Amino acid sequence: MIRKNVSLDEAHLLKLQPLLEKHGGNLSAAIREVIDLSSPGPENYGTPDEIAENLRKRESFPGIREQLIQSGECVMMSQKTMKWLVKSSVGKLMDEDVVHELLNPYLLTTVPELKEFLNCGSKSMGWKIEVSCSFKEEVEPESFTMDFIGGDRDFREFLVGIVCIFLARWMNFDVEAVHRKSNSITIYLKSFFRHDLQEKAPGVRKHFGSKDLLYREIERKPDFWVTLADLYKKFNYQRVNLDKNFFEALVAGNLPDITKYFEIKADRPLREIPLSELLPLFKYLVVASQLVDDVEICAEKGKENIKIRHNYFEESVVLTLIQLFSNVFNSGWHNFSVSYVSKLIMFDFTLPDTSKRDVVEGSQVMDS
Repeated sequence: MIRKNVSLDEAHLLKLQPLLEKHGGNLSAAIREVIDLSSPGPENYGTPDEIAENLRKRESFPGIREQLIQSGECVMMSQKTMKWLVKSSVGKLMDEDVVHELLNPYLLTTVPELKEFLNCGSKSMGWKIEVSCSFKEEVEPESFTMDFIGGDRDFREFLVGIVCIFLARWMNFDVEAVHRKSNSITIYLKSFFRHDLQEKAPGVRKHFGSKDLLYREIERKPDFWVTLADLYKKFNYQRVNLDKNFFEALVAGNLPDITKYFEIKADRPLREIPLSELLPLFKYLVVASQLVDDVEICAEKGKENIKIRHNYFEESVVLTLIQLFSNVFNSGWHNFSVSYVSKLIMFDFTLPDTSKRDVVEGSQVMDS
């Protein structure tokens, strides 16, 4: 073994990077492979230009990929299969232990390290995605942006979701906004304080986990949800979703109290919910329960009203619905008038002329 001192600048080390990765960072082994590549002469490896092209190909498809496949850590699959898998999981957040298989939290402790790792991984694994950040300081700021450019659109979305889960769990950054273009995704991140290690960052859930709860509930009780979906489909979604207390009150001939559902969803008393927030919440809960077909909202200041469309024929049922909904707005201390015609109930929250109004059990009902 003959030892020599060799001087290399940064440019040469960058050119050797694919071979360094192949040999686990062993510089001597990388240099020996370069010598083996060039020493037999042009008759075996071609002209200097052809040798350079061979090295560029090695940089694009380094030996580390073959090592990952041989070790069983990675597998090859067609792009069409991969796209189907990725698109089929849209809206579900990846489990953190799986995220750690790609992003090791003990090796990646800063955002610049994460960016560098993603770019190196993109080159070696063929993702064709370039990652950049809005800052270069060693001390991470309160907020910053990350850009993911190029590559397959669905896989880019998938990778961004994984990165955001990692940032929220290990670097206390949550997603404030996401800007999607045809060939890029920009995420806007801000500092996030986690009260509990099991807590999901709200921004990550909002932008990348819109169906996460649905997926996990189906996995938890698959028989129940498959049966329910089958029933809803066969009855063309003409079913009403009621809890047991609501059903018991109806069977007993009593008027159910639905105000508690609004307070549970809003996590505060009805009288603390302004009308501008209560109207969208009303539509969300009433339509989701299938009690009515649709709720149309006008939230313009001073002209607030809602139109409730239903498919009931019995007037007694319509009056019961009016009383149910009126109790909600009465509990919120909102002034209103009610009118109804066939298949339509209208709540008007402006101050009406009281001379033409009837009062039905505390609720204001206009002549229809």
